[in-house]
Amino acid sequence: MQPNGIPTNVEVSGTLSGIHSRERRREGGGDGCYVATAVYGSYDCPQVWTLRRFRDEDLAKTWYGRAFIRTYYAISPTLVKWFGQSKWFTRFWKGKLDKMVAKLQNKGFASTPYEDA
Repeated sequence: MQPNGIPTNVEVSGTLSGIHSRERRREGGGDGCYVATAVYGSYDCPQVWTLRRFRDEDLAKTWYGRAFIRTYYAISPTLVKWFGQSKWFTRFWKGKLDKMVAKLQNKGFASTPYEDA
């Protein structure tokens, strides 16, 4: 963990023409999908696998998707650090994430085990 509270096992790099994010897994798990991991309790669960596929197979292909990813990784670690253990945070996000995951699965994003791109 860095002094600012951001886990050291997440690497986000970018250029003006694009960004790629790669979650490097070390010693027992990753912290890449911060909000979903806090809500579902695991980085390796079907809902988070679906969201990770969407990030890598859809969002990362467009400039605005990459901008969202960049912004998400800049903000979400702090939000989860401050509020991730609270019931209101989990309740607030769970319904929204459940709906999003269901829509993504209906569009063909699988919920099977996934290794980050």
